[in-house]
Amino acid sequence: MIGAGKKEKFYTCLHCGFTFSNLDVNRFCSNCFACTGCEVYLCPSCGNEVVIKPVKPVKRTGSR
Repeated sequence: MIGAGKKEKFYTCLHCGFTFSNLDVNRFCSNCFACTGCEVYLCPSCGNEVVIKPVKPVKRTGSR
């Protein structure tokens, strides 16, 4: 089981309508420099990105 110890949640792909559990798929992450806690999965049926929690904008510090 991929998501051992996690609470099961169900999501529906807006592209194809397939419903899947977060425990049945890996979280899709490109390990970007921002690492803002986004939550994105790839639909196991069509491969489309299913965005649950989008990437937060990076705040700039300092002035130019």
